[in-house]
Amino acid sequence: MKILKNMPLSDYSYYSIGGKAEEIIYPESTDELSALLKKFHEEKRRYFFLGSGTNSLISDEFFAGSVIKFDQLNHMHQDGDSIICGAGVENTALAKFALECHLAGAAWMNFLPGQLGATVRMNARCYGGEISTVVSEVVSVTATGEVVRRSDSSMFRGYKDTIFMTNGEVITSIKVDLTPGKTQDILSEMKTCELDRKGKGQFTYPSCGCVFKNDYEVGVPSGMLIEAAGFKGYKYKGAQVSPQHANFIFNVDSTARDILELSFLIREEVFKKFGVWLQYEMEVLGRLPEDLLQKKNEAKAHQMKEEELVKLRAKFNQK
Repeated sequence: MKILKNMPLSDYSYYSIGGKAEEIIYPESTDELSALLKKFHEEKRRYFFLGSGTNSLISDEFFAGSVIKFDQLNHMHQDGDSIICGAGVENTALAKFALECHLAGAAWMNFLPGQLGATVRMNARCYGGEISTVVSEVVSVTATGEVVRRSDSSMFRGYKDTIFMTNGEVITSIKVDLTPGKTQDILSEMKTCELDRKGKGQFTYPSCGCVFKNDYEVGVPSGMLIEAAGFKGYKYKGAQVSPQHANFIFNVDSTARDILELSFLIREEVFKKFGVWLQYEMEVLGRLPEDLLQKKNEAKAHQMKEEELVKLRAKFNQK
């Protein structure tokens, strides 16, 4: 088990933001992680998990505790029409391996930033694919070190919602069920995903992808609400809303505080204009100053302004 001391977390985040951590630990197996979490539970030690840092914003503050990373849990092998993967396997790596195995159903994950454990944890979806439709088994570890194996669909509760987001368990291994496919068809879908992400400028500056979830009851994507509220391309200190996709906030020369304060401005203005209270998709990790923590955790019920939303829904449905 590799352990690094006093490391800057900005080196481990897509946002290139984050203060130092007391230590970073790389478990190499489910059993190692199980023993580690049992020990931390007994010691009441502070820790958090970090995949590839694609969906996360890490606090600027020093973290007096352990950061657990999954990079060494990156095994991947074919089992018939299934692929068994460690939680640290990159989404794009899985898509490419599935192509090598002539298996369809994972092409939509090509150029989707992040590791598979986090993709399953949040039930990610894009380009018509959703991870819940291909996952048949998950191995996880509880906060007290117990190993749990699940193979029922109740793991997935809905759009970007799973039991792992609330039960404190961390995923270590996943079984992905795919179907035989034609190489050219799979490759074509993978290329479409790659070109679309690059064409939307998603990799222009460091970001965490979409900052806010889409709420399908609203009927308008969050990026469209943010754009209609006047924030597309908006600059705040060292942070900037993407000029191409308004649900992305870029780190141009930013701190975590800049990103969060800009997200608060966006959330308030969207609520004022449309009565929609945006929920974070971005995970905020580490120790936040009290003023940022209180503001981040603020919650309001929707008070949807239908007159304004009807216009946006019509525009969205024309696309």
